[in-house]
Order: sequence, then C-alpha cells, then structure tokens
Amino acid sequence: MDKHKGDAVNEYGRLKEVLMCPPERMKIKQPLNNTQEQYKKENIDKNKAVKQHQNLQNVLKENGVRVHLLTPEEGLPEQVFTRDLGFASDQGLIIGQMNMSLREPETAYVKQWFDHNQWEYQEMTSGALEGGDVLIDGDLLFAGNSSRTTKTAIEELTALFPDKKVISMPLERKYLHLDCVFNIISPGTALLFPPALPVKTVREIGMHYRTITINEWEQFQLAANVLSIGSNTIISMPQNKSVNEKMRAWGFHVIEVELSEIIKSGGAFRCVTFPLVKSK
Repeated sequence: MDKHKGDAVNEYGRLKEVLMCPPERMKIKQPLNNTQEQYKKENIDKNKAVKQHQNLQNVLKENGVRVHLLTPEEGLPEQVFTRDLGFASDQGLIIGQMNMSLREPETAYVKQWFDHNQWEYQEMTSGALEGGDVLIDGDLLFAGNSSRTTKTAIEELTALFPDKKVISMPLERKYLHLDCVFNIISPGTALLFPPALPVKTVREIGMHYRTITINEWEQFQLAANVLSIGSNTIISMPQNKSVNEKMRAWGFHVIEVELSEIIKSGGAFRCVTFPLVKSK
C-alpha cells in the first residue's frame, strides 16, 4: 500500500484534508501564555469547547474538507492545537519539536497516528519548531523566531528548503506564534498586527502584501488566526466584526464560527487545524 503524502504550497489553497483533535482533555493546567494567565481562574468549559470544536469540524466537512481526528490523551491539555506539531509543504509533512515539556509527548502520538494511517513525514532535528510559526507562500517561507521556535530550527528550515526565501521574523515573547499576528489569506493579501514585529519586518511584509491591519483588542481576540480554506473563503470568529467586514469588502467570503471557549487557551482556527493536503 502506497503511503499518503502531505502537500501545501501556500496558506490559502483549497483545504482537502486536515488533522484535528477534540478538546476533551483541554484545561489550563499551568499557564503557558498571557491569554491562559488571564483565564486560569475561569478555566475552560470543556463541554462548550467540545461543541464549538464539533461545529468547526461540521463547517469544514460541509465545505468539502476531509477531517481526521487524533485521540485526546490523558495529561495533554494542549493537544487540541494540532497546528503546533508541524506543517505541510511541497516537501511533504514536516514534524517539529516542542519547546515546552508539557507538550513534548504530543509529538510521539502524532507520529503514531501518521504511521498507523500510512502517512509519510520527516522530522526536524535542530532546536524547537512549532507549526504556528511557519507560513508558506510559494517561494517564500516566513518563520517566527519566537519563544516556541528557535534560531537553530529556522536555520534547518533554510537548509531544508533551498528553493525558498526563508524570512526569519523576530517575535516579541508575549505573542505566542507568528500566526497570531500575521496570516496570509490570499495571493498578495495578509492580516497583520504591526506592533508585534520590528519595523524592518513590517516593511518587508508590505513589499509582498497589502495588509488588513488589526488593532490590539482584535489581536487578543486572535483576529489574525483565521483559517483560509480556498476560493477566498475564510473561517473567522463573529466577535472580530471590523476585520470580518474589511475582508468582505476586499472580496472574501467569511464564514463566522464561534470558538470563544477554545481561544481562552491562546489559539484559534489556524491553531486547531493541521492541514495535511492543500491544493494550489
């Protein structure tokens, strides 16, 4: 039996297959980011989170996406954020290494799933890398140098993708991943929260993309962390009205899906989806 091969050449192609994990074990066990710190007393309503996650799965299926599910494991409260495990590329599926000890076991479980379901993958070996810090757009690869992704891992990416221009983007520690402040939603269009990045980096983004700028409140509501599923269709939260209106004004079809319980842990639509196959 031939193995399945992952593939993606950009962030906005048609999403065909995705890997997700229901938030049945989700909780703020030890705050890992500023958002979790704010919600640690309130914590997560798991029943509500599971319903919201199931609704997102249904929306994806209604739009022609095949949804694969990991089994939630005891003691892994962050497993819902499958994007952090790696990314799909024109060189197949790439698995990174977690920088937080609480999350290290997640990598072993996803490799077991890939092996059992006959998916090819390769592993990063240098430093730590999480998929939320990687955005690909053709011959461009943007890599967030964050608290979760190290310089040595970005150097390995540069060697792994010699045909791409790898742009390292220093990210302030309080912003979890690059896709929480920057996201490419179509050829030449991106969402951006400029204060999170150096002025030089913001200028470089402006050389490649027209940008919809989000404000500080919208950034906390993870307005940049939308999911592009193809044909200029974007999944976004209803709370981010201004950003959604701007995207619609620029010709995007915006599907509003509630994810308010899950974002208490610091991640939204891009974070909870690991695309396996995206067409051009």
